Amino acid sequence: MAKIGEKPFTITKIEDSDYTQGDETTKGVKITTKEEFEIDGNKVNKFHTTRIAIVNALANEKIRVDVNQKDDPLGPIKCITEKSKGGKSFFNLVEAK
Repeated sequence: MAKIGEKPFTITKIEDSDYTQGDETTKGVKITTKEEFEIDGNKVNKFHTTRIAIVNALANEKIRVDVNQKDDPLGPIKCITEKSKGGKSFFNLVEAK
């Protein structure tokens, strides 16, 4: 998702997509977007992320039901970098204006 920067997008599908390396598993999500983005010469509309703030936001059951079962897309939104109170950077989803 970092490769699309702050370009707006609309989520049309949300799936769990955990990342396992060795004995450790990190919660993740895979999203499908209405828009296609050119990344490394390829058109892509599916993105995987393990970014905690994004995974937590997209774990919301109402959002998942709306997007996946009611065909009510989420967006347009964009992914931005914010700083926590402790000064640590993190990715967050916000409404695209």
